[in-house]
Amino acid sequence: MSFALVLSGGAARGAFHLGVLHFLEEQNIKIEAYSGSSIGAIICTSHASGVKAKEQLKIFSSKDIKKAIKFNYLKKGLFRIDEKHPILKELLPINNLEEIPKKVYINAYDLKTKKLYYFDKGNTHSLCMASSALPPLFKPINYKNMQLIDGGLFDNMPIKPLENKNYTIYTLDLLPHQSKENNTKNNPFKFVKRKIFTQFIENAKYSKIHSDYYITSPKIHQFKMFTFKELKDCFNLGYKEAQKYF
Repeated sequence: MSFALVLSGGAARGAFHLGVLHFLEEQNIKIEAYSGSSIGAIICTSHASGVKAKEQLKIFSSKDIKKAIKFNYLKKGLFRIDEKHPILKELLPINNLEEIPKKVYINAYDLKTKKLYYFDKGNTHSLCMASSALPPLFKPINYKNMQLIDGGLFDNMPIKPLENKNYTIYTLDLLPHQSKENNTKNNPFKFVKRKIFTQFIENAKYSKIHSDYYITSPKIHQFKMFTFKELKDCFNLGYKEAQKYF
């Protein structure tokens, strides 16, 4: 039986993914293929490249990862990621997707052609940054005549590249539906954020239905997406949930 993982976007909640991956490592369960969006794209590319889950957690918890994110002075995005920062080479040690021993797919949306692409070849740094370029927080990434942004806006759990390939597919969701509606009308930032992430949730329905196993937790909503302070607890939640499915 060949296992494949789909890792959704969800910013700092990606530590949940790392908890699941750490449990798989402990059980010596091998993953043959990965597909990811946004933070899920970075984590799956890193893991397929040989960077263990706890090592990734250490990198994401470090001061260096914060230094790699620069203020962009409102030039097409509030922030930009310094692709030349050495911490990114540590996180993504293999230059091209096709050189990674395991199959990896990354999605990103091209503003020029208005098409969603699933990449399995190309520069890992550029494509991972593109898949994570959520407007208006991050500026689009220019790559091979394309202007790429976060693929999660259109497919936050990119299962399609893994279908019909005889994989048993496990999908990990960092943005499960939350029935409780909070009042955001008086807070413009929260209102826009809810609108964006409602789109993420809606476009993930196909993947949820077509997964062999769907892994998430209602407790994940307690973790904020734009802080690095809760990574360890979110990691532990993922580790705990993984034990129910493998």
